[in-house]
Amino acid sequence: MITKKINKEERNDFYQSKFDYFRKVSGFCAVLIGLLEISYFITDCQLYGRFAIETLIPRVSIVFPLALFLFLYPRVRDYKWGALLYYMMPHAAMWCTTWAIYHLEIKDFAREGFIIMHFAFLAIGLCAPLKYHLFYHSLLILDIAISNLYNHYEYYSMMIGLAVPLMVGVFLMMYILENSYVDQYRMKKELELSSKSDKLTTVYNRYIMNDIVDEKDHFTFSHTTTVLMLDIDFFKKVNDTYGHEAGDKILRHVASEIKSQIYGSDYVIRWGGEEFVILLVGYDHTRALDLAQRLRTSLSRTDNGVCPITVSIGLHHYDGNETYREAIRKADKALYYAKNHGRDQVVDDKDI
Repeated sequence: MITKKINKEERNDFYQSKFDYFRKVSGFCAVLIGLLEISYFITDCQLYGRFAIETLIPRVSIVFPLALFLFLYPRVRDYKWGALLYYMMPHAAMWCTTWAIYHLEIKDFAREGFIIMHFAFLAIGLCAPLKYHLFYHSLLILDIAISNLYNHYEYYSMMIGLAVPLMVGVFLMMYILENSYVDQYRMKKELELSSKSDKLTTVYNRYIMNDIVDEKDHFTFSHTTTVLMLDIDFFKKVNDTYGHEAGDKILRHVASEIKSQIYGSDYVIRWGGEEFVILLVGYDHTRALDLAQRLRTSLSRTDNGVCPITVSIGLHHYDGNETYREAIRKADKALYYAKNHGRDQVVDDKDI
């Protein structure tokens, strides 16, 4: 239901980003809903003209869902479960209110209470997908209908008459807010991409490691990973002979050629200068070695627009029992061996 700017592949990431952005605001509102529900006991006392012992338990019973919310709040990070948790609070407050109304002699003020509930749903809906909001907010009408079965509101038809347009209005406002967040999401993704991309070659830079390693510095990939360390042979001579602009052209060509040889699940990282780290995700040893040899051959044969080049490649098959730094160090050791034993070759660290 969001604009066409977001495709299906991006949708989950968009909703998760929206949830992360508004999570604290909606969480604060959820807690505030619980506290306000308790405070309405004062209003009950005003209606009774005395201490309203009858509505004390209904009003205070909100502390149970509130305690559950506070317990789960720091633990629930996924937007799907988060929406369920957050919308629990206005619905819980609704039923605590309904329970309190059951004991009140004057039930007309229920209209005002139910109107306030729409704004509670608006505050919670900031962090949720629009389709989720539509479902959970629609349940408020069901809440009122069930409540009427035993509270018998004198102005029930007016309650529904007010609730439906209010719900539609909130829904339209949520639609506008969700679509306006698309632009912010796009800007955020572009900033993230620019901070993790090498401007010259447009491949990743080292900062991408923050996204693909865990707190123990292990790769987060569930599949086996092969690390290739690639270096352009005699690149300094290229710069000295043809100039740095020509060297930049070769670097762009190498990056483009690498990207053309790998899959979308793999990573190309400009590690520094003329060195590239290539992470092959889900490759067995033979397949990774074949790709490295194919890449070495293609770079020596394709026209880069400047001069012929060769590359040396060090290979390490990551077993998951070491840090990413150790894996790259072993690939770099294999590369160093290749550079010192003739260049223009692929060396597996297991063979040295």
